[in-house]
Amino acid sequence: MTEKPTASTSLLKHLPAAQRRALQRSVVFVGATFGSFLLLSLYSKAHAAGGSYVVDDGGVNAPGQCNVDTWYKSGRHHAASGETVLSADCAPSGLPSVQLGADINRSRDDGEHTTMLSPHLKASIFTREDLGLEAAVLVQAHVATARRHAFDGADLALPLTYTPFEALRLTVSGGWYHAHNDGAPGEGLTWGSGVEYDVLQSLTLVAERFGQQNGDQGWQAGPRLHIGKHLDIDLVAGQHLSGDRDRWLTTGATVRF
Repeated sequence: MTEKPTASTSLLKHLPAAQRRALQRSVVFVGATFGSFLLLSLYSKAHAAGGSYVVDDGGVNAPGQCNVDTWYKSGRHHAASGETVLSADCAPSGLPSVQLGADINRSRDDGEHTTMLSPHLKASIFTREDLGLEAAVLVQAHVATARRHAFDGADLALPLTYTPFEALRLTVSGGWYHAHNDGAPGEGLTWGSGVEYDVLQSLTLVAERFGQQNGDQGWQAGPRLHIGKHLDIDLVAGQHLSGDRDRWLTTGATVRF
């Protein structure tokens, strides 16, 4: 007796091979993310925007606290393009108000792969709990591996976060970027704004708008699911508002310890 094909298997058979592989990779990544990070649920809940979101907030980790973020981003209409990122940040116990970290970014574009290492430093400028204000400075460099010209650029950002009440956090950020841009260096101002709203104890809605002078502009938004008190899962949709207006989907997770 042969097994009757389900609607999902029939749909997969009718998808182009590239889209079918991209969908399978996304399903595997989501499953692996949930499975791996559920094993790490001894850690505390993550609040800051972080993860795949572009606009960082004005807070830093408490001394001795670390966080690990990972996410997979895939173009909705360009199955051959995507990126996988692993990021880690720690605030040394001996350096209060300072956070050190690095990202490893593995991206693909039309079959070509690039690996980028981005060390960064974030330091608190001031904190006024009575006013609900936090401000910080973030400095980041980008270094490409397997490339003769390794230095790929640098960023500077000054985020300010205002918390009018516990469930709502509003962030504005301004800064500057420099990009090597394959031998045609460019630089300019950057800006962004973001909002986080705790709808439920287990659900936060996050949205942001960002851009850079003579460069990309776009938005991202989605739910952040709090699995117990220890693990956050992000489901994000975004779109560029310049160029060919690419859209993307991102799945990610954050854990702190």
